Amino acid sequence: MGGIFAVLSPTQRNVVEYVIGGLKRLEYRGFNGSGIAILSGNEVVVYKDAQLIDVVADKYGLKSLSSWIALGHTRYATHGKPHADNTQPHTDCSNSVAVAEDGAVANYEVLKDSLIVEGHRIVSRCDAELIAHLIEKYYTVTSDFGSAFRKAVAGLDGYFSLAVMDSHCRCLLAYTHGPPLYIGTSKDFIAISSGKSALLNLVDKYFRLECGEIALVSTSGVRVEALDGARIEKEVSPIDVDPRYVDKDGYPHHMLREIYEVPEALMRTLYTVQEKYLNFAARLVIDAERIFMVANGSSLHAAYIGSYYLTELTGVTPIVVSAAEFPLYHVDSVGPGTVVIAISQSGETSDVITSVFEAKLRGATILGITNYIGSRIANLSNLYLPIGAGPELAIPATKTFTSTLLLLYLVSLKAALQAKRIDGEEFKKRIGEVKNLSAILSNNLKRIEMQAEEAARGMVQCRSGYVVSRGLTYPLALEGALKLKEVAYVHAEGVEAGEFRHGPQTLLEKGVFTTFILPVEKQALQATYSLISMALEKSTTTIAVGFEVEQKLGELNGSLLKVLVPYVDRHLAPIILSVPLQFIAYKLGVLLQRPIDSPRYLSKTVH
Repeated sequence: MGGIFAVLSPTQRNVVEYVIGGLKRLEYRGFNGSGIAILSGNEVVVYKDAQLIDVVADKYGLKSLSSWIALGHTRYATHGKPHADNTQPHTDCSNSVAVAEDGAVANYEVLKDSLIVEGHRIVSRCDAELIAHLIEKYYTVTSDFGSAFRKAVAGLDGYFSLAVMDSHCRCLLAYTHGPPLYIGTSKDFIAISSGKSALLNLVDKYFRLECGEIALVSTSGVRVEALDGARIEKEVSPIDVDPRYVDKDGYPHHMLREIYEVPEALMRTLYTVQEKYLNFAARLVIDAERIFMVANGSSLHAAYIGSYYLTELTGVTPIVVSAAEFPLYHVDSVGPGTVVIAISQSGETSDVITSVFEAKLRGATILGITNYIGSRIANLSNLYLPIGAGPELAIPATKTFTSTLLLLYLVSLKAALQAKRIDGEEFKKRIGEVKNLSAILSNNLKRIEMQAEEAARGMVQCRSGYVVSRGLTYPLALEGALKLKEVAYVHAEGVEAGEFRHGPQTLLEKGVFTTFILPVEKQALQATYSLISMALEKSTTTIAVGFEVEQKLGELNGSLLKVLVPYVDRHLAPIILSVPLQFIAYKLGVLLQRPIDSPRYLSKTVH
């Protein structure tokens, strides 16, 4: 996973410095390693390390190199820890092919085993390396690079994009099966990039390579084809990037960019976790005598939702506790047979690490869930699962939160399958719904953002407020309130809807906001409508966040602000309904001129 940047010059100009510059602009996509491959005679030569591109460039003197074709990558570790061997680009056994990949290959383990049996020398734990060896395998049979490339990518399952440099045809090939790639052209250069902004000042025009399309880049130009070889005509557009926001891929803040990356991050999560490790995790859950889920902040809220998943789908009821409280009152209940599910996006949260350490001392088995596989949580765990959302640079958690929810849902589904509470067809159906959710979000993000901005404008004059829900979405109320505090510096309290009449309603008046997340349980939903009516009667700024199908919302007071999303299966509701809450917090923070990506007193890792 990470950022791809490759350049070929039809006029034979040196492109190395441009690839270095492109990787520098793509560091928001990965900072665990970087590398560059160039053509030297009839061989591909790679320079790489588990460092940022500036360090790698100084170490190897890259700026003194010359090549008219080069392929670069900046890595975020998902398969294989941060290490020089796992850094991309990767080559085949003969150093004829170099590959840079973004995303995840789901059938990595199966392909790796078969390639090793066939005699290929695999030197890393990175899924991208397998692609180079697959191309090598088919090239020995066909002696045609294009045909070998097609056969290789046709055998891959997952969510990924890639670029390949070949010493035989002295060309670049790009392909995507999910994450977009951008192809830019000018008189002297043709570039391939994971981000459009990285192309600025290098090319004049660009087009987007879509899922299932192949781009062949050579000194003759660019040819786009389908996997079956059919020619595809692409319409090019001028580069339209604000130079002020190049390092954020054209967005004014990392947080906004990362909200827009939620659909893609969900697909990354789905395909990053390997099947055998998901099976191991499910078995731990089923066989455990007792389960604790420990986390802090947004991860704790995700754990609460995960407990609903486990309880309903598997019949297992975990104890969810703040990692700051676990060593004080729960650790003495831990022993052999206990499973501790430790969740930390950074993998370095001090309270979570302390809880894990104390639990391991007492014989507990640790299932770690983290977005950074080089972290201490990953190293301390008996088994860890990667969240796989990609790097998150804004301090407020957005895509890592939704991806954590998805990963907990996947563990619960797999455990339910192993416990025979659902069958194989039901499992496949649920996975299909996850893929559909990603597509639904992609198609509706702009509209959701616009509705959220209207809601935020109604909240600007409010001094404080509530975020209210019940059932499966109640933890979202806690998360929504946290986002408002983190991003907008506005006091907000997350409240369970059934408790709203037991005190909180006394503060309802003009100048207070109430945001209601409509529950997915029918009984809880009907009760929530009466609370919405009460809040409107008290002249609060009232916002409803829920599904578009809720027709009863139209019968309420016209001053009700609504941020609505398409309907999805109720187990996926916490994921899709997180996005409006993130947008509302972001928009309110912008209106109040807060430092969005770096809230005061906060850091990404809490020590």
